[in-house]
Amino acid sequence: MVSAQTPQLILASASPRRRELLAHLGVAYTCVASTAEDHPPPPLPALHEHLPPLPVDLPADYHPTLVAWRKADDISRQHPNAIVLAADTEVVIDGMVLGKPRDEDHARAMIRRLAGRVHTVLSGLCLLMPLTYGVDGIVYEGRRALFDLVASRVRFRSLSDEEIAAYVALGESLDKAGGYGLQSGGAALIESIEGSYTNVVGFPLLAVARLLRTAGITPPVDPIQAYAAWLRIQGKEPAPWPTQP
Repeated sequence: MVSAQTPQLILASASPRRRELLAHLGVAYTCVASTAEDHPPPPLPALHEHLPPLPVDLPADYHPTLVAWRKADDISRQHPNAIVLAADTEVVIDGMVLGKPRDEDHARAMIRRLAGRVHTVLSGLCLLMPLTYGVDGIVYEGRRALFDLVASRVRFRSLSDEEIAAYVALGESLDKAGGYGLQSGGAALIESIEGSYTNVVGFPLLAVARLLRTAGITPPVDPIQAYAAWLRIQGKEPAPWPTQP
């Protein structure tokens, strides 16, 4: 738990899934949503050198860790004495990033492209803290930055046009990268997951806990226990989900 000597922890996100998962780790935090994606600041060349290597070929501006930094930097400038945690998740297939669909037709086209195939889900993490706090991280503009990147491989079932249309009709596609949400009806589209399950949800718990510990915040709940508790609440036990959070 954050002590009296530790700066306030802010989650720079409006995502309910990220809020739920961070809460299951048992840390004290507040949420402040960032608008940096609407008005992204120019990247700092010095930070590019320290971004985690990508396992797939993507343009530099699409690096999820860079996008996470934009969100964290936005909130950190508003709350300079806080520790700010941000995440960004991208769905990648054929060297292309599938962001949030524009409309239902676009969502159906995205899922049709994923059907029967393997795609990669990347989550970039950024944690910013005051320069006077902590000893690790990249120093810039009076702050310290910690980065991480997690990749999972997701295989979709072969899907008929009717199945795709029925899923999109549920109405949950439009605010999710790749047009599907694993934690809800989108689980029925998936055949298997290699790697972190919570990464596909958008908030890889093991990596999040590791970053927090590096910043001096030790989550009271072990990530594996937090993952198991969250799965139970989601009604996904027993199920063939990965044992890795």
